[in-house]
Amino acid sequence: MDEDESRCMAIAEPLLRDFYQAWSAAFGMYRAKYPEEVIAEHDDTTAANCIRAHMWTEVVRRFDRRAGCTLLNVRKLKVLNYRDLLVFRFKKVNSEGRHHNYQTKQQRDFDDQLPLPGIPAAATRLTSGYQPDAIGDVIERIIISRPMGQQTTWAAQVNLSGDTASWVDITPVRLPGTERIDFRARKRPSK
Repeated sequence: MDEDESRCMAIAEPLLRDFYQAWSAAFGMYRAKYPEEVIAEHDDTTAANCIRAHMWTEVVRRFDRRAGCTLLNVRKLKVLNYRDLLVFRFKKVNSEGRHHNYQTKQQRDFDDQLPLPGIPAAATRLTSGYQPDAIGDVIERIIISRPMGQQTTWAAQVNLSGDTASWVDITPVRLPGTERIDFRARKRPSK
């Protein structure tokens, strides 16, 4: 387990129950309130956009007036700033906690932990996400992950038992020599 993961998840602990319940409510809104014939016409991107929109509504409901929480809209990037220590964006993710959509420069900078106007420079940027099952019928897991470039540095699964939230490390084990290489970060040799 990564030391950064333990630190971030300890800070995020007061938010975990609400994140879990908010994702469940957002996903439930989409699956239960949209007619089946409408859902059948949605591709994966449309479904994810609808669920994420409902998630943001849940985030506003739960965190807008909560101590330590600030909701930010940085050029259409909607994030939750928690105590200037953690900043969360909300996405559909895979089993590694990675999101897959067209990456704007702003999204890449967020994932690369680079400074962005309006976001505290020292805050760790994290993704709060849901992983649906293969047919998009149910949520398999709620995940908090720390992106870094094209990789996920670590990922934690959020669990809820009664009213108590907990988390477990689910970071995929990578064998030495199989790490992804970000060629953008490599420096060219000097002549």
